[in-house]
Amino acid sequence: MDVKYINPFILATKMVFKAMLNIDMTMEKPLLKLDKTTSGDVTGVMGVAGDNDKRGMMCISFSRQGALYAYKTLMGDERSEISPEVVDAIGELTNIISGQSRKELENAGVNLTASIPTVVVGKNVELHFMCKLPIISLPFQFATDYGEDILYVNFSFE
Repeated sequence: MDVKYINPFILATKMVFKAMLNIDMTMEKPLLKLDKTTSGDVTGVMGVAGDNDKRGMMCISFSRQGALYAYKTLMGDERSEISPEVVDAIGELTNIISGQSRKELENAGVNLTASIPTVVVGKNVELHFMCKLPIISLPFQFATDYGEDILYVNFSFE
């Protein structure tokens, strides 16, 4: 996959985490994801479609701790378990990162619209990506009050 399609996801994820959660992230080496399962415990999923029959999907997978920290930072309220409110917060972060990614992709000449985010709770839950191209996995490391964590941004579109 062309780097012009990968960089918007990197920029958007870093920008949103810095602006909304005051977290600086370090991206690890991008990977090709060979399975179609969630990478974390709480995963926001959005389908995308656009010009010239472009279509695909993006997922943002948080660990349990990462999702709880994101909720705490966004809402100022602490939860000890994944609740419907935490799920909503992850859905909103997914929507914001998707929107920022699509804005960056427009600069590369790719116009996409997105579906409403869905949030899946559970690790290794099978997802049905809409396209057959490889899935790019961008692992981001960051630190929270709960310790070191990893967020995965997985996407594929054709």
